[in-house]
Amino acid sequence: MSLLKNGIVISKRNFLLNLLLFSIFFTLYFVFSSIITKFVIQLPNDRLIVQASFCFVVAATLTMSSFVVYRINKLVRTYLAPTAIILFTILLYLFPNNIVSIAILFAAGIFLSIGLMSFLMYFWETTVPEERGRISGFIGFVALPSNFAVAYLVAPSLDFLSAAVVSIIFSSVVIAIAPLQTKPSVTAKKKEKWSYSEKRTILLYSIPWVVFSLVNVTFAKNASASISLQIAPSSYLLILGLQFVGVIFGCIIGGTVADFYGRKLSLALSLTSYGISTVLIGILDNINVIAFAYVLNGLSWGVLFTLYIFVVWGDLANGENCARVYSIGIAIYYLSSGVGLIMQISFPVVIGSLFTCMLVFLSILPIMLAPELLSPYFRERLRIKQHMKAIKKIGRKSKD
Repeated sequence: MSLLKNGIVISKRNFLLNLLLFSIFFTLYFVFSSIITKFVIQLPNDRLIVQASFCFVVAATLTMSSFVVYRINKLVRTYLAPTAIILFTILLYLFPNNIVSIAILFAAGIFLSIGLMSFLMYFWETTVPEERGRISGFIGFVALPSNFAVAYLVAPSLDFLSAAVVSIIFSSVVIAIAPLQTKPSVTAKKKEKWSYSEKRTILLYSIPWVVFSLVNVTFAKNASASISLQIAPSSYLLILGLQFVGVIFGCIIGGTVADFYGRKLSLALSLTSYGISTVLIGILDNINVIAFAYVLNGLSWGVLFTLYIFVVWGDLANGENCARVYSIGIAIYYLSSGVGLIMQISFPVVIGSLFTCMLVFLSILPIMLAPELLSPYFRERLRIKQHMKAIKKIGRKSKD
């Protein structure tokens, strides 16, 4: 059956494995970067530095491992990361000394990066471009609520031993499902080296992601902190909840738009709505407007997260540069997370919002200059199919 008839060609097994692996590795990242670090480092300021350093270690490892990951046997690569994480989790529990624990924590981050890279490569191998947006959007829609629950509902009640048990169980699940991973469903075209146009395209698509990632953890963070002091805690929790609802629906919307109308349109719309939401948050102090702006902000974040974690880099990748291309997007994500932990800025909210809006709107220009990544052949088939449906509908009405 063709893609246009059933919409999705990925097998149920591969989809569920991708969903499970995404949930596990992103949850494990939070367990090590936030929960375990809290018990390893007692002083808050020192803890922030270690957490930021952990993010930098993950980003650096993703970048470096992307050049050697193909030299590692796939079977070894599959089992290496979860086995090492289990070992380092046990060592962290046995050696609570700060210096030793920090070294072990960073070592765990290295293998966590390798595991994350292996997952992204598996995702790329088991998806085709025409369905990548919808699949990743649905993964985000299902997985992000569970990650949110772990981060904000379960984590505060965990002690060191409980966090270690969670890490071991999740890593054991990766080992258990490894034999279920099927052969790749995608036959990739291999290229000897990147052409100039490929490098230019990667650069054009990278600029908006860098801009968004940095303003999201600096100016947007500053605005959010300011608003939290101006309104009641219950109201602030409510708008944060609305923002998260926007995020998970943004994943679905962004993935669908990207698959049927193109990556450029989806990215341009999301960046535009993000810019508008930051202005609304900065210049208006009405709680209803702020709540709407937070929902709009969440929708934008969900779209950008889906496209810049899974879709864009997958479209730019081939059989030989898959790991390297994916490492660009994910490394930017973790680098910005580290910057956000250590960079404390104090800026008037209005000025920060306007400056953020200006940067975000300027970042749309590279998207407009970049080539569309979705296949024009696929888009043409969709257009013809929609046209045929319209003709059939008119024909049925004329008969009636």
